[in-house]
Amino acid sequence: MIGRNDIDFKKRSNVIKALKEFYDGFPNNRKGLYLHGSFGSGKTFLVSCLLNELAKKDYKTVLIYYPELLNRLKSTFDNSDESYKELLNEVKMCDLLLIDDIGAETVTNWSRDEILGTILQYRMENNLSTFITSNLTLDELETHLSIVKNNTDKVKARRIIERIKQLTTDIELISINRRN
Repeated sequence: MIGRNDIDFKKRSNVIKALKEFYDGFPNNRKGLYLHGSFGSGKTFLVSCLLNELAKKDYKTVLIYYPELLNRLKSTFDNSDESYKELLNEVKMCDLLLIDDIGAETVTNWSRDEILGTILQYRMENNLSTFITSNLTLDELETHLSIVKNNTDKVKARRIIERIKQLTTDIELISINRRN
């Protein structure tokens, strides 16, 4: 008889396989994952395990909870402030980046265009591996990113989505909530 854990493992196996393929192919394979799915399914945990293993090989890895990154950058809101530049550069330039829980933030022109857009553009131009987790599909994220203070800007949201697609492979993880 198949138990709940066996069924859950089968749902997660495609993600685990993709992460193993990335690990085996890195640094030649640099395309990360856009991992989306249900709350508490283990998205962040699984990618963090991969990044921890690669950090043991002296690769610079950064995991950022996206809403918190925005809060930290806001606290140094003078763009000429060195701590602002240092934090943004650390995120932009690391070997492997996990942007965790994108779509949980309140969207502003600044957060979408100047922060997320800048990070993704730099990483795309420099072929740096990027992983993104979200509870939103790419279509849902595009809608989320397009709405700023009762205005809709689909073109700018689409630019972000196109950069995400260049940097990542889209995979869904639906699983039980492991936080309960």
